Amino acid sequence: MKYNFFKLLLINLILGGFANTLYAQQSALVGKVVDKASGETLIGLSVGIEGSQKGAATDLNGSYVIANLTPGKYSVTFRYLGYQTLTVDDIVIKPGAPTNLNVSMEEAKQQALQEVVVKASFRSASVGALYAQQKNNISISSGIAADVIKQSPDKNTSEVMKRISGASVQDNKFIVVRGLSDRYNTAMLNNSVLPNTEVDRKAFSFDIIPSHLIDAITVNKTASADLPGDFSGGAVQVNTKDFPEAKMLNLSIGTSFNSQSTFKDFLAPMSVNKTLLGSYNSNRDLPANFPSKAAYLALPAQSNQRFAISKSLANNWGYQQRTAGLGPNFQANFGNSKIFENNHKLGTVLSLSYRYDERLKDVDQIAYAGQNVGDRFNDQIYSYNTNIGGLANFAYAFGNNKLSFKNIYNRVLESKFTNRNGIDESNETFNRTADYLLQRTLVSTQIGGEHLIAERHKSTADWTLSYANSNRKEPGFKRMEYSQGVASVPSGSSDPRLAGNFSSALSENVYGAGTNLTFPTQFFGKSNKLKFGYLGQYKQRDFNARVIGFIRDQQFNNASALSLSQNLIFAPENIRPGGFVLDEITNGSDAYDANALSNAAYAMFDGFVAEKLRIGAGARVEHYQQRLTSADNAYAPIKVDTSYLNLLPSINAIYNLTDKSSLRASASRTLGRPEFREIAPFAFYDFNKNVSVQGNPKLQQSSTYNFDIGFANYPATGEVFAVSAFFKSFDSPIEQALQLGTSGRTLGYTNAKSATLFGIEAEVRKSLKFIDEKLSNFMFSANGSFIHSEVLVSKLVNKNGYRPLQGQSPYLINAGLQYLQSGKNGFGLSLLYNRIGKRIWAVGNVQDADIYEHPRNVLDLQLSKKIAKSKAELKINYSDILNNKGIFYQDANQNGRYDAKLDHINIAERYGSSVSVSLSYSIR
Repeated sequence: MKYNFFKLLLINLILGGFANTLYAQQSALVGKVVDKASGETLIGLSVGIEGSQKGAATDLNGSYVIANLTPGKYSVTFRYLGYQTLTVDDIVIKPGAPTNLNVSMEEAKQQALQEVVVKASFRSASVGALYAQQKNNISISSGIAADVIKQSPDKNTSEVMKRISGASVQDNKFIVVRGLSDRYNTAMLNNSVLPNTEVDRKAFSFDIIPSHLIDAITVNKTASADLPGDFSGGAVQVNTKDFPEAKMLNLSIGTSFNSQSTFKDFLAPMSVNKTLLGSYNSNRDLPANFPSKAAYLALPAQSNQRFAISKSLANNWGYQQRTAGLGPNFQANFGNSKIFENNHKLGTVLSLSYRYDERLKDVDQIAYAGQNVGDRFNDQIYSYNTNIGGLANFAYAFGNNKLSFKNIYNRVLESKFTNRNGIDESNETFNRTADYLLQRTLVSTQIGGEHLIAERHKSTADWTLSYANSNRKEPGFKRMEYSQGVASVPSGSSDPRLAGNFSSALSENVYGAGTNLTFPTQFFGKSNKLKFGYLGQYKQRDFNARVIGFIRDQQFNNASALSLSQNLIFAPENIRPGGFVLDEITNGSDAYDANALSNAAYAMFDGFVAEKLRIGAGARVEHYQQRLTSADNAYAPIKVDTSYLNLLPSINAIYNLTDKSSLRASASRTLGRPEFREIAPFAFYDFNKNVSVQGNPKLQQSSTYNFDIGFANYPATGEVFAVSAFFKSFDSPIEQALQLGTSGRTLGYTNAKSATLFGIEAEVRKSLKFIDEKLSNFMFSANGSFIHSEVLVSKLVNKNGYRPLQGQSPYLINAGLQYLQSGKNGFGLSLLYNRIGKRIWAVGNVQDADIYEHPRNVLDLQLSKKIAKSKAELKINYSDILNNKGIFYQDANQNGRYDAKLDHINIAERYGSSVSVSLSYSIR
């Protein structure tokens, strides 16, 4: 571990030295120009330095760069046909660093004989541009930018999303928007739809994207025709950087401590050290020449071949004791924008990240079946987690064109060893262990272009070609049980719970292509636009699993072996006639192939139909075909072939009350499509949650009608007050539910008949200088959502005849207080709070009540201090200070309130609080 720690540090330092010698910093003026009324970027606008010949024109993103400026004070003039000329004074250009100036331009009120010139200061111009961008997104949305992310203790994207208004995170990975579970959301990276990372759900695991790679996150809560139609909660857009504002190299090194884990005694698989670099010992995999199920079972029961094949599996059932250590983490980020003499621009962003930690989760569980109590046990779950990420973005702008090549790679390895001690329903004590490993990789690459196709009319076109691969492996998932010191090895047929060995592999490829055409138009006498586009996507998934396990041979005569420890019981000398041998119970449903083809086209109008009224109206047509091939347990073929054609209209309206406030309204129709896993008959046992998860080939598409109205005010720079109300009507919503009449507890997927949801959300971000000028460095932020949903159910299931949607929380609360000292070597403080209301984790039935996830309070603190003339920064993060339990329970008396004494607590989890320390250094 120490060797790898210093090896990675050395790589970072070499990268830093190389980049610093390759590039030197320049003095420059950079920024973006937008329309004050619409927030749209202005293309081809002239930017000039007063009293000189130096200048530039804005590109397709409204951005400009004037390089090689001598440090000093300047006045800059912005000119654009049909707009009032703007001159900004007192712009200070600093040596060796770029100065950023974003401005907003106002249309000329009338054609004047002489040029109308508006004067502004540097600060007022920047503030005006910020207002324009904040209040003019056509969709009702919430977001968070890179500078805010830096002030939080968040290490990955999923943690960042907890800070967004109306959003929460489930299982520390999956986003919930407006109380709707992750399956109602769509994930996009740089405007391309991301593949699912999970086998068992429609979800993207946002914890695999480190937070420092993010330029901005936007959660669109209302639909517009240019967004994919497959969401009812939110369309999450994660954008990474292409043209850095400044050349930089940032190196960071740190470590973390967990109160429940670090320096404590741990149990681990024998090959746990492999996890440090995101890999695992290959002897967990089945041997390359391991026969198929049919070939193996065709061999005579006591043949030498069966025993030889059984011995070919590595004896890796044992485990070791060790002491949990500190978790190291590293980051290296490099960015540069190179300006050439012909005003061409090359942008480069490179990033490497590494994070490793060892955590103990302490869990108490009771397996209820109706009112009856089944197994009762305590789990000690020892986790060893590695996250390795890389990003390489390149962009080249020339004339009125921009080309980009964006790539992201991430590998996550989770190794979990669970030690379970408890009492079964017969009051017999047992010890069970589970050795589980999951390796996930994501590769995403995108090639895109933006072009000005008509200079005079400023018509633009953009296109994207994308490819993504999500790969998931679960090799050698082994479970073992001892009762009264004797191993429970079955006879006759293997059991995955008893000496079972499960392996699975999933690979999903996603190919995408899209284009958008934008044409300015003079409809209604304003500079508005028509937009047309196409998006095509093809998904292809292969999944297969093998379920094998050791059994006692037909002539078993080695009872003493059953008292051996796990590392010895399946040693080669015990795999013999009269000893142990492998058996396989893989079913036809343990493999499936699936593909889906979607084609979508849209048309929309976006512009002002009156002086203060902006309308975005359009329609999207989506055709979706989904195919899946599998088999049932008897290997009879199962085929799913569905096709949907949908018209998805949407309208968004903004009425600008003032320059700083607006009213909004929206109406749309969106979809919820079944995912491959939700229709696949494959069943997987989740050892840690003590449930099996199985798909439903008869699952149907859901439809949602969405209505929103809201008000937003932006009183000062970075400040906001916004409130909105929303209503949703669902037809055939998809939910995860407990299955009745199954052996053990099984979760499946089902269509409810209908559901409704309505709610209100509010967001405030306010500087405390209104109390006293001395508090001007303090910023208070808070957002909250209050939501009510109803699904009609039988009164045999719920005495009220209705219940909330599965995964929907009745409220969400985020609050924070930030302090940032101005000047060099400043001090910073962030105190952040998050809480979600109780939500249904699994829908019940006539026997089993709904299982709820109880609210928990999460309080995080970050302290930061800049040193070395602000080139270095020390951060101390104290996460989950309150360390509330995670509780999953059934409301036994159905009174709607949690009662620890009366309600059925299925799961109670303890996570521990964490303290992390990091030191970063920036070379500019």
